Amino acid sequence: MGKGGRFGKYGEHKRFERLRRGKVRDFIPGRNSYPKISHPTHGGRTPKKSIQGLKMTLRRANPRDLPFIVQLSEQVFSAYGQYDEIVARWAFFPQIITVVAEERGELRGFAMINPIFGVQNEAKGELLAIAVSPQYQRRGIGKRLLRRMEGLARDLGIEDMVIHTAEINEAAHGFFAKNGFIQMGSVECYYPKGQKALEMSKTLRMSP
Repeated sequence: MGKGGRFGKYGEHKRFERLRRGKVRDFIPGRNSYPKISHPTHGGRTPKKSIQGLKMTLRRANPRDLPFIVQLSEQVFSAYGQYDEIVARWAFFPQIITVVAEERGELRGFAMINPIFGVQNEAKGELLAIAVSPQYQRRGIGKRLLRRMEGLARDLGIEDMVIHTAEINEAAHGFFAKNGFIQMGSVECYYPKGQKALEMSKTLRMSP
């Protein structure tokens, strides 16, 4: 996850098989397919604060964004497994929330979170993936995506966020550590291609 904008969790065999066997639903209700690969433009939104003078919008993904998400996943996650296929499957599960970063009608990155609700109202958010196109890294886009996912988690009453990142990916370790994540342990053979992962966690501050 250092080279190519690779941050966060990109799955393991058991997760992939569980999602593969699950009931697949549309990325957005009412849409039964997604179009050919393109970089769509989307009007009617209020631009967010600019990054280096350009307008950046963070918004929930829709079916037209899926080709970009799949392409970027293949570009930056392939060293760990077939994440173009894995991330595409994640996108179809209604409980998984996907957000994209868009600048002047062009997509720059995306992030995915899976809210997990347990017994006794316990809940945590698992950051499944976060990536920025390599040519647009080091501009704060990844940090803004992470902040948005943390905000969505807090809105759902989630106080803890968990991520997994490859042990060899020192850039990702530094990114998450700078943003308040603490290493909790490690998992052997976590990724489909056998790499070891570090588990990191952050306690989110809830709004008063």
